[in-house]
Amino acid sequence: MNIWGITGGRRGNNVLVEGVAQALGGTYRSVHTNLRAPWKWLAPHRLAEVAAMADANIAPPFPDIVIASARQAVPHARYIKRASGGRVFTAFLQNPLINPSHFDFIWAPAHDQVSGANVMKTLLSPHAMTPKDLYKAADEFRGQLAPKKIAGKLVSVLIGGPNAVYPFGPDEMAALADGLAALAKQGHYLLLTLSRRSPDSYQALLRQKLPEGSYYLWDNEGANPYRALLGLAEQIIVTADSVNMVGEACLPGVPVQVFALKGGSAKFRRFHSAIEAANFVRPFTRSLEAWPVQSQNATPEIAEAIAKAYARHLSKETSE
Repeated sequence: MNIWGITGGRRGNNVLVEGVAQALGGTYRSVHTNLRAPWKWLAPHRLAEVAAMADANIAPPFPDIVIASARQAVPHARYIKRASGGRVFTAFLQNPLINPSHFDFIWAPAHDQVSGANVMKTLLSPHAMTPKDLYKAADEFRGQLAPKKIAGKLVSVLIGGPNAVYPFGPDEMAALADGLAALAKQGHYLLLTLSRRSPDSYQALLRQKLPEGSYYLWDNEGANPYRALLGLAEQIIVTADSVNMVGEACLPGVPVQVFALKGGSAKFRRFHSAIEAANFVRPFTRSLEAWPVQSQNATPEIAEAIAKAYARHLSKETSE
């Protein structure tokens, strides 16, 4: 099948779409809408379809399936549906902020509280990684990242940064660094990575507080070892500011502890409460906890649901 992935260009949305498209298979083309004023303000409403009609990237032959994510991708997906006479199957990932009936299929995280006959919900979000990917990366980077012998465990630490709902200030980063230093002093070896949102000062703070020789900190030079960090980890600590990052931490099937942050929103609180209740994660409070866990990956389940809905769509077209 031929799939177009349409987003507004944000990495978080790209990860969702690319992960599901990869699981479905077929050929894939990525489209970023890059809406300008006033269309970016009017999305997701129908008036913004004018921008899609004028977009040179949106022209026949149309694909079999459109997978869209982000408010600014809604007008493009709706226009393609209409321009193809309903032939193109449209799937939307996350809350479209309009009636779900405008799409053939909706996946939304449970914490978004989207409802409809064509809506599927899961606790965790899709992504483009599999356990096999992690193990392959771990083998490739092991000699570079991890010492041959350590007294404790290999602990991967995924650190985000300030966003619209989590200020994640220097005081919280200092508290996290102190907790990680306590682990290092217990003999655990830390594999750390910061996100694009992390202030430069956070890297300096970690280097200041962590004992020398007790950690590896990726400095954004060379190949990104993110998948290797997940594959090598015996335990994972992740900051609470990213739903995607917390979900990816649940893929390896090792204990995951979340470092809570001030702020948040009702949606984030629902997410964290739900995954704690499901025993996917536990809080991080300066010590490691171990409990039986399993690898969690919603991507194959979501892709299978889309494939089944697409088959029904084709069957209906044939019968008509």
